[in-house]
Amino acid sequence: MFTRSVGMRLAIVGTAHLQARDLDRGLELGNRSVDILARVQSTRATDYVREFNTALAPWCREPAVREFVRRTREELRVAA
Repeated sequence: MFTRSVGMRLAIVGTAHLQARDLDRGLELGNRSVDILARVQSTRATDYVREFNTALAPWCREPAVREFVRRTREELRVAA
């Protein structure tokens, strides 16, 4: 349970960074979140990652963003 909470918090804070137009820090936190959440199964946690992916929309053509979205699809089964 603690692991899931940490992963969700990272996704939430990462989303806030994206909303503040800080892509680099947002992706850093998003990747840390996926590292953790790949080890747990939680619908609620994947919902937070899905929201994170939605916040990435302004940068959808960036290679790092495309890689992150690919990673969430493969490791968490999160649809973009």
